[in-house]
Amino acid sequence: MQDKRRIQIPVFPYVMLVLALVLFVLAAMLYINFPSKATAAAGTAAVGLLVAVLAFVARPAMVRELLTSRKTLLWINDIALIMIIIAIGVVLSHIGFRRNVRYDFTQNQLFSLSDMTIQTVRNLKQDVRITAFYPTGSAEAGMIKDMLGEYKRHSDRLSFAIVDPMRDPVTTRAMSIGNVGTIVVQCDASRQDVAREALFEIPGPYGPPDAKPKYTGEQAITSAILNVTSGVKRLITFVKGHGEASISGYQPRDIAGIHELLTRENFDVDEVVLLEQDIDPRTSVLAIVAPQQPFLDDEIEKLRSYIKGNKGHLLVALDPGRVHEKLERLIFEQFGVLYNNDIVVDPRGIQRNYWTVAPTLFEHQITRPIIEKEMLALMFHCRSLTLEAKEDCRIDPIMRTIDDAWAKRDLNPNVSVEIEFEEGRDARGPLNMGVVVEKTGVASGTRALILGDSDFFSNGYIGALANRDLLINSVNWMVGQYQMITIRPRILEMPRIVIDETDAGKIFTLCVIGMPLLIVLLGGIVYMVRRRV
Repeated sequence: MQDKRRIQIPVFPYVMLVLALVLFVLAAMLYINFPSKATAAAGTAAVGLLVAVLAFVARPAMVRELLTSRKTLLWINDIALIMIIIAIGVVLSHIGFRRNVRYDFTQNQLFSLSDMTIQTVRNLKQDVRITAFYPTGSAEAGMIKDMLGEYKRHSDRLSFAIVDPMRDPVTTRAMSIGNVGTIVVQCDASRQDVAREALFEIPGPYGPPDAKPKYTGEQAITSAILNVTSGVKRLITFVKGHGEASISGYQPRDIAGIHELLTRENFDVDEVVLLEQDIDPRTSVLAIVAPQQPFLDDEIEKLRSYIKGNKGHLLVALDPGRVHEKLERLIFEQFGVLYNNDIVVDPRGIQRNYWTVAPTLFEHQITRPIIEKEMLALMFHCRSLTLEAKEDCRIDPIMRTIDDAWAKRDLNPNVSVEIEFEEGRDARGPLNMGVVVEKTGVASGTRALILGDSDFFSNGYIGALANRDLLINSVNWMVGQYQMITIRPRILEMPRIVIDETDAGKIFTLCVIGMPLLIVLLGGIVYMVRRRV
C-alpha cells in the first residue's frame, strides 16, 4: 500500500497577513471618520505594514505562492475588471458633471439657489472657507451639505467642510465653537459665525397650530459671505421724530423686517432726528417712511442741503390721507414728482379689498430680474404720483396701476370714501405709483425712489410677492451696486409628515410583510420553472 504523505503548510503566516490587511482597513476608517486622529491612523497602518513584513519573513515562499497561484491570477483578473468598470464610471461621471442638465423636482425648490446667491458666489474675488459643525448623519447636516455643495458648484473660490464636534473636538476647540449647529464663514482675516437659529426657524409652543418650520439657511449664509468679502458697508439712515414707522418695531406697520433685510445685504442701518441732529455724512441713502406729522422749515433745509450739497440719495414713501405740504413741495422742486391727495382703487378686488393694488412693473434695471421671473409687487392704501419733466432730472416710472383702476381725489379725513368712480372728480388709470429719479445737472449723481405707499415696506407686506426684491434692488441701484440687483434667497417651509395609526399599519404591512412575501413568491416561481426545465 502506497504511503501518501500530506505536506503540512504553516497557517500562522497567512493569519498574520490577514491581520495586516485588517489593520490597513482599520487605519483607513480611522482617518476618514476621525480626521483629528491622523497620527493614530498612521500608527495603525505602520503596525499593519510591520505585521505583513513579519508574515513574509516567517514564510518567504508565500510571496511565490501568492504571485504564481491560479487563484491569485483569477483574483488579479477580477480586480482588474472591477477597476476598469470603476474607471469607466468615473470618466462618465466627470463628463456628466462638466456637461449636465439639472432640474430640481422638489416642491419648494430646496436644492436650487437664488439668482442673488449664484451671482454673489460667481463674483468672488477672494477665497471663502465655510465650516459647518453638525453631527454626522443628522438631517440638518444633510441639508447643509447639499446646499453648500450647490454653492461650491458655482465657484472654485469657495470651499466647505462638515465637522462633527463629537468626532473632531480638536478642530471644534481650535475654532472656538460653543454650540452645535454653528456655521463659520471665513475670508482672509474676516470671520462671521452663523448660529443655528439663523438657519432654522422652529415655531414656538404658543404660536399658530399650523405653523411650519422654516429654512432660512441660504439667506443667512449668503449674507455672511457678503459681510466677510465686502470691504465697506454703506449706511442707510431712517428719519424719525414725525411718527414714522419704526425700524425696531414688529407691529404690522413697522419696518423691522426692512432693517433685518438691509443688514443681511451688508448695509449699516441708523436713525436720525432732524430737529436734534445733522445727517451723518456717511449716509448713502436717507429714508422717509410714513411720517404722521408735518416737517418744519429747519428740517426741510437739512433735507435740501443733503440732496444738493451732499448729492445724497433719497427714499420717500408717503401714505394717503395725510398731506405734508413742505416735504411734498421739496420733492416736487428737486425731482419733479407731485404727490396727489387721493387714494388708488383697484377694481380687481385683490385679497377681497379694493384698496390693495398689484401694480404693473415697467422695464428698468431695478425691475428687470423681477419681470423676467414674472413676479408681482403688492401695495395697500396708495397715492398716485404726477410727473413733470425737469431739465436736470431723468424720471422713470417703475410701477403703475392697470388701465381700469382709478384714484379717488380730494380726500377729506372726516368723510368716508365712496369706492365708485365719480366723473369729473376722480382720475382714471393708469396711474403712477412708484418712480425712480436720477439727477443729471449740477446735482448729478443724486438718485431717488419715490413711492405712493409705505405699507409696501411694512412688516405686514414686505414678504409679499416681489416687494422685498423690489425694495432692495432699488437701494442697490441708488448706491451703484448693480451686481446686487437680482432675486434674493427664499424662505423655505419645511413640510411635516404626520402619520397616524392607520398609516403606520399600512406601511408596516407593505414593508415588513408584503415585500418579503413578494420576494419569496418570485423565488418560488423561479424555482418551479427551473425545476421543470
